[in-house]
Amino acid sequence: MDIARRRFLEAAALTMALAGTAACGGGNDGSGKGEGSGTLEFWTIALQPTFTDYFNGLIKAYEEANPGVKVNWTDLPYDSIEEKLITASAGGTAPDVVNLNTEFALTMAGKKALADIAKLTTSEEQAVYIESLWDSAKLGDAVYAFPWYAAPNIMIYNKSLFEKARLTSQPTTYTEALQMAPTMKAATGAYLFNPPTLFNLFSEEDVAILSEDKTKATFATDTADKLLSSFKELTDKDDLPKTDWGQWDTELKLFETGQLAIINSSSASVARIKDEAPDVYEQIGIAMPLKGAAGVSRNPLMNLVIPSKSSQQEAAAKFAMFITGDDNQLSFAKEAGIFPSTVKASQDPYFTSDTSTIEGQASAMCAEASKTSADFSLGVEGQSTIADEVNKAYEAAVINGDDVKESLASAQEAVDALLKQG
Repeated sequence: MDIARRRFLEAAALTMALAGTAACGGGNDGSGKGEGSGTLEFWTIALQPTFTDYFNGLIKAYEEANPGVKVNWTDLPYDSIEEKLITASAGGTAPDVVNLNTEFALTMAGKKALADIAKLTTSEEQAVYIESLWDSAKLGDAVYAFPWYAAPNIMIYNKSLFEKARLTSQPTTYTEALQMAPTMKAATGAYLFNPPTLFNLFSEEDVAILSEDKTKATFATDTADKLLSSFKELTDKDDLPKTDWGQWDTELKLFETGQLAIINSSSASVARIKDEAPDVYEQIGIAMPLKGAAGVSRNPLMNLVIPSKSSQQEAAAKFAMFITGDDNQLSFAKEAGIFPSTVKASQDPYFTSDTSTIEGQASAMCAEASKTSADFSLGVEGQSTIADEVNKAYEAAVINGDDVKESLASAQEAVDALLKQG
């Protein structure tokens, strides 16, 4: 994998939280001839110049299949897409199809700035996508984003550390991981794993952060108290890291230096480990990611949305389904090393045909992990701010040593205040 593609893949995985031949056809291919006319404005994030030829090919194929339709493609940096979209929407010059992560899509949906694509698609068209990913940008009965490319978590582990600790299997749940952590630390001096952010941990352990009607916070429970206390107990004994929970760069550095036995990450991490720590790369094993009581793992997602001020919403939906259809998602996955969000493409033999290499094993595991994955979302505007407040309970209890129950209660009060502000 060349440097440009690797950097793209890493950036895509972090926001969630990428020249080839365009593929056409397949589910949701949107290529019916002669339907609609006019110009569609299509905005993406950080795809040029690495994928300029690829997307120009896709656009040309779509225009040829739909005479009278022209697609203007604008690619923007990660740090400017939000501001430009807000400005364009306010000024009445909103584009027709836009590439956003789930969090910002929900924020824009909360501002009534996005079209409900559930009204622009049939149940058959919706069924093309992995259900949990289709639901990621759902508010009530409305859906505001077509799932596009994803980065499902898998477990990457250091086989030599497990052998040294005489642990014959890897943990599958956080409960098992907590039980194994002291053994790993005592035998090797390495941490077994670095916990995710508290927000993500609650999502994985099925701790409801908000009430069903999204009007109040609900996470300051006995279950959450017990959960956070069990992690805090191990951090106090230095059997788990106390700081930088969920910080990918920190985890990678620890793993590459033999100080961490497991990372839950996307398959993009394998290529980086190979480049930066070839000795550790030789010891890599691949497994399903750690899961909690919810039974799902994290799958950061990029989407395509349709601004509510687009005057061509049906045509925009058709083009979005073309880009995110089975065939074109599969071709992009092969070109960029990302993972598709459609059922058919995600289970294509391409991802499981070569398990003789670590990269091939990681790809196959992505296909398996994607079946029970989700891009954790609350279905409310301002999720990032809410997540920050939830994570402050971790900072207070684990880092500062405050009482766990009081830390959770304080964080819940802060989230309630945010919800009241609207």
